[in-house]
Amino acid sequence: YQRRVRGLSVLLAELLHLAPMLVLVYADNNVPALLLVALTPAQPLIDHGHFQYNCVSLGLTLCAVYALARQHLCIGSALFCLALNYKQMSLYHALPFFFFILGPRYKSIEGIKEIIKIGITVVSTFALCWAPFLGTAGDVVMRMFPFNRGLFEDKVANFWCSLSILIKVKDILSRVTLVRAALFLTVLAVLPSQLLLFRDPTPNKFILALTNSALGFFLFSFHVHEKTILIPLTTVVLLYKSSSSNTTSSNTSTSNTSASNTSASNTNVNLPAIWFTIIATYSMWPLLQKDELEIMYIASMGVFLTLTCIVLRNQETSLHLLRGFLLSLFGCAVIHALEVFVEPPSRYPHLWPTLCSAYSSVHFGMFFCYYNYLQIQ
Repeated sequence: YQRRVRGLSVLLAELLHLAPMLVLVYADNNVPALLLVALTPAQPLIDHGHFQYNCVSLGLTLCAVYALARQHLCIGSALFCLALNYKQMSLYHALPFFFFILGPRYKSIEGIKEIIKIGITVVSTFALCWAPFLGTAGDVVMRMFPFNRGLFEDKVANFWCSLSILIKVKDILSRVTLVRAALFLTVLAVLPSQLLLFRDPTPNKFILALTNSALGFFLFSFHVHEKTILIPLTTVVLLYKSSSSNTTSSNTSTSNTSASNTSASNTNVNLPAIWFTIIATYSMWPLLQKDELEIMYIASMGVFLTLTCIVLRNQETSLHLLRGFLLSLFGCAVIHALEVFVEPPSRYPHLWPTLCSAYSSVHFGMFFCYYNYLQIQ
């Protein structure tokens, strides 16, 4: 009974926060993209399997992006503050919001007035959220930033976990040194895309900067969990629509649809975004195994892959890109098969989950380079 109630509460949270925003984003009759977004496996597997409510913060973040892209700055800022206070992992998106708002406004008096209004909105929203915790603010902050829990969680598909296969950095370096190293690498990875956004704050570049920032944090920051990949995935779903048949990102649904777009391009979907979604779900396989969600994983991935095949069959796609996509999926299938049919050596009992993590992290590194390249273009 309790599991049913919790499951229904997650579904209600999705219907209230996430589903309306996705329908609004894809309200221009791009049915293939909307179906793929609706059937994206990662978030439902975590929220319904873990009984978490990531959909609330993700939905609020999407609402904030939508509002800012339409110049509703105070509303968008308030919505992102709510997302950030609901789930601290939304910090992965904080820098792009800051630079997108600041970029076109810091040079003029009118722009500075707008920044002041936004600042008042942010402070007021934070004050309302934190008012009940004023007496225990220190404990809340410690819970939000658990530096004592280590560099990464289990088999997360990021740089530090993959590096630890070869070099046991947690045994060699102190926690303070690891925090500093993670901070340095994260800033080094994230800052270039944010400076590009500051110079060219368009809605399209905003989505790419959000993706690059979240991926940079996921790959290099301190104490990352497997399910944190949902944060970059949030903005990748905005890239599902393609205006040039998988060669570049679209206006990402947050800017007005150009009247010059043809009806054919309006129904195309972006293959790299679909590819990212599949690898993001695959990367959480070790966590899903812990929660005994293997059947749900197989079923949801099967439905998503089937729909992907149907959609891609009806549109033109770069042959080289399609080959890379299929080869990547073949690698995922091989690792799954090895885990089922081949017993790992006794010396390395966690060989297959570790291989899954490392394989996924290589993909995320490539996606990070790819989306930064798109933003530079």
